[in-house]
Amino acid sequence: MTTAPSPWRTRARRSPSRVARVLGAVLAACLVALPLAACGGDAAPGDGGNQVWYGGGDEDVVPPALADVTAPAAADERGGVPISAAGVGVAGEGDVVVDVYADPWCPWCQRFDEQYSDALMDLVAQGGVTVVHRPLAFLDARFGGTYSTRAVNALAVVADASPEHYVDVLHALMAAQPPTDDPAGLSDDEIARLAVDAGVHPGVAERFTAVSPTPYRVTTGSGGTEERTATSRAFAPWVAAATNQAALDLPEVRVPTILVDGVPVDDWSEPGSLTDLVAAAVAARG
Repeated sequence: MTTAPSPWRTRARRSPSRVARVLGAVLAACLVALPLAACGGDAAPGDGGNQVWYGGGDEDVVPPALADVTAPAAADERGGVPISAAGVGVAGEGDVVVDVYADPWCPWCQRFDEQYSDALMDLVAQGGVTVVHRPLAFLDARFGGTYSTRAVNALAVVADASPEHYVDVLHALMAAQPPTDDPAGLSDDEIARLAVDAGVHPGVAERFTAVSPTPYRVTTGSGGTEERTATSRAFAPWVAAATNQAALDLPEVRVPTILVDGVPVDDWSEPGSLTDLVAAAVAARG
């Protein structure tokens, strides 16, 4: 089920000071392209793993296909969450499509959100534009910890059970982005409080930490695969599949990556340049 979004509400402007403080230190880290299989750790397979990632932190995990995992109710078949004038989870027919590939732990993604989120949602509200948020979780491997996966899993729960609050929770996570030199990231309780403050029912936020035994496959030394089982977050298989899908769709995965009707936007840093481009595309369709 989808509900009409409320992404065009007025938000308090966020101070860029912390963004400026970390951008220089992690620019290179945010312009990365990592296969999902590289996101494993040294943990043993099974329930001895971290109980967050798909595969629990096992090595040589084979990324699942989106067709083989349970997706949030508001997600599309390509691993994104469309946001249009018709609602969260609905792509507007004939709309200009803006794809936003982003990892919640990437400071450049926070900068993009700060610069364009309100303006893009204004265009969505006017009709003719669908923004597809494509959440990725691969910076865990670069910065350490499990924060990216835990944050995207929380967004997936919201997209499944409370899609009308998806945009607000996304903005809240970006605004509260932890420093990249803190492997712990935000705690589960802090993520839940952000979501509840954004309007999510506490019962939905409790699902952020729900886990279940999940089968997965690893590659073996002989070139085959072996099936194992590990405890992971409820939407960890979808998080892994959506992250891997980005690697299949894009020649190189960089965060953020912005596409307008499938065409990459090489430079969005000039204020207003992206929204001008999107507005022009809408006008060209008459």
